[in-house]
Amino acid sequence: MHAGGGKPRVKAQDRGAHARDLEAELDTAAAAAEDADRPVRIDFHSEPGFELALASLDSTRPGAYELLAVRHDGDVTIATVLVERKSIKHFRKAIEEYAAKDTRKGLPAHERLIANISAIHRASVRSIWTDEGAPFPANGEAMWWEAWLRRREGAIAGFRARAVEQGLRPGPRTLAFIDRLVTTVYGTVEQMGALFEEDDALAELRRAKELSTEFLSLTPREQAEWARDLRRRVVPPGPDAPSVCLLDTGVNRGHILLEPLLDARSTLSCDEQWGANDHNGHGTEMAGLAGFGDLAPLLMSGSLVPIRHRLESVKILPPAGNNEREVYGALTQEAVARAEAANPDRARAVCLTVTTRDGRDQGKPSSWSAAIDQFAAGALDDQRRLFCVSAGNADVDDAMNYPTSNETDSIHDPGQSWNAITVGALADRVDITEPEFHGWSAVAPAGDLGPCSTTSSTWPGQRRWPIKPEILMPGGNIAINPDRTVVDATDSLSLLTTHWMPIERQFTTSGDTSAAAALAARLAARIQADYRQLWPETVRGLIVHAAEWTEAMRRRFPAKNDVEKRLRFYGFGVPDEAAAVRSADDALTLIAQNTIQPFIKEKKGKSTRFVTADMHVHRLPWPTDVLTELGERDVDLRVTLSYFIEPSPGERGWKQRHRYASHGLRFELKTATETFEQFRTRINRAARAEDEKPTSKGDQRGWTLGPDLRTAGSIHSDTWTGPAIDLARRSAIAIYPAIGWWRERHHLGRWNQKTRYSLVVSIRTPGIETDIYTPVAIQLGIPVPTEIA
Repeated sequence: MHAGGGKPRVKAQDRGAHARDLEAELDTAAAAAEDADRPVRIDFHSEPGFELALASLDSTRPGAYELLAVRHDGDVTIATVLVERKSIKHFRKAIEEYAAKDTRKGLPAHERLIANISAIHRASVRSIWTDEGAPFPANGEAMWWEAWLRRREGAIAGFRARAVEQGLRPGPRTLAFIDRLVTTVYGTVEQMGALFEEDDALAELRRAKELSTEFLSLTPREQAEWARDLRRRVVPPGPDAPSVCLLDTGVNRGHILLEPLLDARSTLSCDEQWGANDHNGHGTEMAGLAGFGDLAPLLMSGSLVPIRHRLESVKILPPAGNNEREVYGALTQEAVARAEAANPDRARAVCLTVTTRDGRDQGKPSSWSAAIDQFAAGALDDQRRLFCVSAGNADVDDAMNYPTSNETDSIHDPGQSWNAITVGALADRVDITEPEFHGWSAVAPAGDLGPCSTTSSTWPGQRRWPIKPEILMPGGNIAINPDRTVVDATDSLSLLTTHWMPIERQFTTSGDTSAAAALAARLAARIQADYRQLWPETVRGLIVHAAEWTEAMRRRFPAKNDVEKRLRFYGFGVPDEAAAVRSADDALTLIAQNTIQPFIKEKKGKSTRFVTADMHVHRLPWPTDVLTELGERDVDLRVTLSYFIEPSPGERGWKQRHRYASHGLRFELKTATETFEQFRTRINRAARAEDEKPTSKGDQRGWTLGPDLRTAGSIHSDTWTGPAIDLARRSAIAIYPAIGWWRERHHLGRWNQKTRYSLVVSIRTPGIETDIYTPVAIQLGIPVPTEIA
């Protein structure tokens, strides 16, 4: 971060205290080198918002210290440095001189280097993961890694020998650069972690690229052999497993990979005359992605592939022509009802990848989006449902105007649904391998919005309508020629999936927001499989809670006042799939599923009015002693509140008694300075406000979004960043209602309805290794209490 384009800013520090902290951390990190008589990798963390002096962390003298990798965690920069044993004293001396000596200008010695370092730790295998476009793999996950090695004599031979010792399988080829060697190796995180400790040539790790083109170029016989090999390794789900319910063009379940996931009873159609088979190919493509994700890495892996969810298919499009526009909402409800009738006890995530061809609704509810909201909320039968809906694709030719075209092309109906997870596409691959596209490049940078993905950037009255899309999932990319006059889809920039005519070939490719929605539904079903007790509202909340903006997203909208633009472009970002699945078991992720009554009838004498009823206060079991010890160091608190609204569609101004949403819910965190009773009083006052966006006048500093941005729609997620000692005193969070048509249109008899909500709260301590997990785990033996005011 530069101030006014001049010199990099330097953090003001208490020199003595700062030096003592860093020296102690350096000694701890360096102990490994002294024990093993070998170099040690050390992580240097920057102060948030300040730059590291990277040049000072990379020696030009061989055998001293070498900068291996740099990555970013929000506004914290982390540099991983390989330090020879003899050079540890260089950093110790710099810290000592920073504390005790001044330069000729009267500044602390080495201030540019030392002052901006917030922490020093021994590096782990995760430290050298530099693949911005892919999350770090989960424990136990076997995959192909792309290993970047320091170039030196014998590096490749030694690396491969040590990899085999740890049970990894080295790849056959090596690519040489001026100071790096690149090769591949197959294995788990645990195996790679052991290799990391044994081989100091290892400098960076990325996910190896599995190319769709390699499989598509195979003969039909060869494709069948690869498909049979994968089928032998698939561990199919049980009959009672949750499912992804695909509403599409049907699925050809005769495909060897789909047959174990999709039985005949679950292959349905909204019209028996249409048949349930796939007449178009789109539905079978989505089935492959919803069942397996991108097939390429699985085909290459050689490992067992456990699948814990099933597939369902309901055909909602006829073999020829289109359904009448006005029946799409009813058709969607009928399709889900058919799936539920066939398997009434099964949990499911509904995947809808069929949308209209334009975004003319501009956020306003339609009959289709309202039908989804109604069915998701259980307004007809008190049964809640989880929907994943694609954001819709702009015309591929518009990609030449990327990203302007994404700003102007609005989310397609029914993607404006309040209760559904609307899914946009992430540009997750940029390498083009087809000879016929030599010289072409990917339209979108890796980690940015997909070239055809629509947004809510231009919706009028934005804060009245939900954040759309909520998340992005991988959707490939589009190629553009050197003159930037022609765009085209390529297999190497697409995801590998199942072909609808397996007699002809087994594999094809797909991408954009349809593929992204299928992957989102797959993630939802995986969470449902692991945690059967979670509500649809909670699964939705966990997915959004695990989403973060990539560095590419932050670069496109870097300023603080660009947050709303970033939110309307990318939603809450890309979910860390491992974190989403793991969250319900994480000691630092608190999940509350509760029911609240928003409104009641109040009689005073002869008059009757309808007012706010309940407020819930959750006490948070933070380890206050541990947080207090961390003092002024920054920690992140993420809060996500998820609930379903009952819709009231109809163009009547969307204000006052004609609001679309039945109710709203809001959350508020206790400030560090108020007592618990003062907090309750403040929230009670806010809950009585005659407004759909009541304010509590609490301390809003430190929030990424703040109450003005986070209250749109029916899922609210925000992150507070501040001193750990402050968080120790912010020991409670309140949930309270906001006005809606249930209260304003009380003559409709819904004013006394109760509603469910899910609250997800987690702490993250970037760059801090203090154990705050164990104290929380101990306290979580007692449920988080809820109080009603």
